[in-house]
Amino acid sequence: MAKLFFALPVKELAPELIAWRDQLPWPGQPVPQANLHLTLAFLGEADELTTRRLIAAVERQHCPPLSIRLDETGWFSRAKAAWIGPKEWPNELTVLAKALRRHGEKLRLGNGEQGYRPHVTLSRKAGEAPAILPAPNFLLQADEFCLYQSISTPDGVRYEPLACWPLRARSKEGLDNEDQRRANP
Repeated sequence: MAKLFFALPVKELAPELIAWRDQLPWPGQPVPQANLHLTLAFLGEADELTTRRLIAAVERQHCPPLSIRLDETGWFSRAKAAWIGPKEWPNELTVLAKALRRHGEKLRLGNGEQGYRPHVTLSRKAGEAPAILPAPNFLLQADEFCLYQSISTPDGVRYEPLACWPLRARSKEGLDNEDQRRANP
C-alpha cells in the first residue's frame, strides 16, 4: 500500500529555500531538498487499484497557474513540523486543495481533516516553533500539481511523483484546449 498526497512541486524554488533555512537557527531535522513541496491534500494509504482510480478521477481537474508568496514561518505542534508558507493565498489554491481532497474521499481516502493550511515543511521532528526570524519573502510560481507517493527507505523518507497535471484554467466555454481538440477533431 502506498501513502499518497497531492502537492505543488517547488523544484525551482527549493535551492533558495534550503539556502535560507540553512543559514538560520531552524529547529528539527532538515527536510532534503528533493522532498520539498507545497502540500495540497493528505490521502493516506491506497492500494494500486485505488491509486489508478484516483489518477483517472483527477485528469480533468482545473485550476489556473498560481503565484503564491511564501512570507511567514510556522510550526505544527502535533506533527512536529516547522514550515514556511503564505500569510494569504489565492482562493483558487483552497478550491484546488478541497477538490483534490474530495476526489480522495470518494475513494475512501483521507484523514477527515477539513481545514487547509498551505505550507512547505522545511524540518521534521521540530520540538519547537522556529525562532522569530526576519520574514521570508519567496514567490512560488506553480504551473503543475502532482500526486506523490511516500516511500520509506533506510536513509529516510523519499517522495516520488506518480502523476503530474498542468495547472490550467477553464476556457470561457468551460472546456480547456485538450477538451476542445477532442470535441472538434
